[in-house]
Amino acid sequence: MPREGILPQLWVLTGPKAGDNAQVLRAAAATGLEAVVRNVVILPGQLAAKPGIGPSLEHLDRVASDPLEGPWPEVVLAIGRQLSCVALWIKQQSGGKTRIALLNAPKGLWNDFDLVVLPPYYRNRGRPNVLPIAMPLIGLDPAHLAAARQHFGPEFSDLQRPLNVLLVGGDMGQRRLEPGFVRHVLDEMTRGNAADGMIYAATSRRTPAGVAAALKAGLRPQDRLYTWGAAGVENPYPGLLALGDSFTVTADSLSMLIEVARLGKPLTIAEPPPPGGIGGLVQRTSDLLRPRDLGAAIALLCRGGHAVPLGKAPHAPATPLPDDAAVVGQRLRQLAGVKS
Repeated sequence: MPREGILPQLWVLTGPKAGDNAQVLRAAAATGLEAVVRNVVILPGQLAAKPGIGPSLEHLDRVASDPLEGPWPEVVLAIGRQLSCVALWIKQQSGGKTRIALLNAPKGLWNDFDLVVLPPYYRNRGRPNVLPIAMPLIGLDPAHLAAARQHFGPEFSDLQRPLNVLLVGGDMGQRRLEPGFVRHVLDEMTRGNAADGMIYAATSRRTPAGVAAALKAGLRPQDRLYTWGAAGVENPYPGLLALGDSFTVTADSLSMLIEVARLGKPLTIAEPPPPGGIGGLVQRTSDLLRPRDLGAAIALLCRGGHAVPLGKAPHAPATPLPDDAAVVGQRLRQLAGVKS
């Protein structure tokens, strides 16, 4: 129950990862509570660090971050290793009264988290403090899609149809995104669903330079390439989501895969082969030892009819991707002591 004289209050911790921020903000919106966002800035030297799990603010730029001071909230919502350390620190400062809700699996101290929201590709889903969900809370804002459709519509109006979108990320663990693999992806697309119309390829900040060069060399005259960070060029990603007819996405980015899957349009997953192995949905033994199994997420999308592996004919899914945002919102309300 809420402490006497203090209304139920939800703090949402945000950080440097836009995809993570979108998930916690979506979960908070589903509660119907008035959430307070506390954005924390990670020190430049700590952005790639993997701190031990425990209550700590040592990795934060305290001056640039939003204030972290009482009165402490009923519930703090976080995602990821670095923000979970901040959540644990808040709980410590509150004398243990603040409850922690965490999206995705913690890297330790499972019992210190009051609610852990777990998509199916994480292990430990049988714990009493775990809420299993069918898919991560990555979503698409219909208003943002509509705005992108209006903004990019004139620019895209002269493009050939169908507009076959290729979204390229980077390495996937030990699986390297190599120029040869993207050439293979282009060959599969031009022989298959992209034989007609055009390919619009877009790279990300993690795309190796050699891969971007291979895309540029392999695209046909009617195709188009956006290279991440190109000077004076607007990132077309929102417009591609809004106006694309079919999508091929490299398997390293779960955020891109889920966003595209929620569109309900044909989706092909291009998964680089493991070292010394073949492509497809093959998993290395080392992959199976990880707490998060991206291969399992890919298999779930394919098994549910929301995507196909590269080499198979893509099709629009018969049913929408499961969305447990409302379920998570209700559990957060209960954690904050709000009666239904």
